[in-house]
Amino acid sequence: MALIPAVNAQEELTASEKPSEWEQGLIDALNSNTKTFSTDDLILNYCEANKDKISILKNNTASEKSKLRTYELKDGSDITFTNENFFFVTNMTEEPNNKTITQSTTAATSSVNLDYTDTITASQSFYNIMGGRLFTIYSKGYYGYSISPAIVEAHYIDAWYTLGTPTIFQVSNWQEGASDNTVTHISEIYGSGHFHWGFEIAGAGLVLYDKNIKVYSTCDQFGNVHRTYEMT
Repeated sequence: MALIPAVNAQEELTASEKPSEWEQGLIDALNSNTKTFSTDDLILNYCEANKDKISILKNNTASEKSKLRTYELKDGSDITFTNENFFFVTNMTEEPNNKTITQSTTAATSSVNLDYTDTITASQSFYNIMGGRLFTIYSKGYYGYSISPAIVEAHYIDAWYTLGTPTIFQVSNWQEGASDNTVTHISEIYGSGHFHWGFEIAGAGLVLYDKNIKVYSTCDQFGNVHRTYEMT
């Protein structure tokens, strides 16, 4: 099994794009974390200590296209900065799966022995630019796979979200589960919803966001596992 980070396919990122001074400082702080602080605490402490370097976008509108810039961190997670006064950290963790090689649960291929991935938890944590965590979305499960014949089976365990400290927060159309594609031989385990939140920033007024977000992992017939997301 191979864990392969993946970013949003809609992302527009070129090698020439460099993080701002404030963004680079946050990247450096996260990369130097010795686990003394949680990611939430480290981000909050950094943002509070560098308020003078924060540029708040006061004229943000929901119709503007998000410009996303993603940088890989030393621990394998990714941090993505936007032009909408928030950023997010995408991660994937694994834990041992006690599933041994067994037969497929699909009737048409029930005689095929499958290998299994570890249990995978994909996550995405959103923060406002003052360092407060807004919310985190999780999806958890594992996959059975066979190279020949080509088979992938997603085994959904759970998907959920936790709230941080926004002033206004609503979630609607929450969906969770798994799907198998017998044509592409790629399966996924996901959690998704319509997230609406807002907050006050240093007297700049109430900034509102309205996003459909899906966080999920995928696996192919070779056991390659990706983390990815969709945000519109």
